[in-house]
Amino acid sequence: MSVIEEWSFQNNIRDIDVDLFDNFAQVINIKRDNILILLDDGFKVQKCIFNGTINYNNDDELQILNEQNKQLRCDIESKIEELGRQQNKYESYKRDQKLLSQEVKETHEAFLMAKKCYKKFLRVYYSIEKRNKDKQTIFFQFFTESKKDAENYSVRLIRDSKSGYYELLSTTPKLNSLKELQRRLKETNDVPGIMCSIRQAFVVIKENKH
Repeated sequence: MSVIEEWSFQNNIRDIDVDLFDNFAQVINIKRDNILILLDDGFKVQKCIFNGTINYNNDDELQILNEQNKQLRCDIESKIEELGRQQNKYESYKRDQKLLSQEVKETHEAFLMAKKCYKKFLRVYYSIEKRNKDKQTIFFQFFTESKKDAENYSVRLIRDSKSGYYELLSTTPKLNSLKELQRRLKETNDVPGIMCSIRQAFVVIKENKH
């Protein structure tokens, strides 16, 4: 009798173990499923506030951040390109300024050389006798180089500094063609041409005296 009871008791223990194991396995499976659901909800379903107004899940937020990064990258590349264009313009401007400065320097040097040769070979003397507001009276004398020689072979011009026009005031000696020269200068403002004509007339007068 005792053996039967002992055998029956052992069977009950095994049954309890089986039941407990099955229950434990079910609990584990439920917990595992719950964890998977929570993880899935966290990455795909869970909502979050973005920009304080619109709800997005994490995947959407990540996509938005990626799009924003792309836009920022495009903006940065655009700014870099614009900076490069501005840099090229600046470098071009510096080169142009350097060339212009060199050109001005060369032109000025050429002007000074021409002025020196002009005075040396043509032997002329000139000065600004007086200034009156916008008017200047210029004295110009041929056949002398560094000083005024009385009034011989001289010309007086009036220059309007605002308009840049010249007026032939007088010649010494007085030329027969003075009025014609005055008219030509008034019409053309061709000072070099008029001065060449006056000098040639003075040359003729000077040669006739010898």
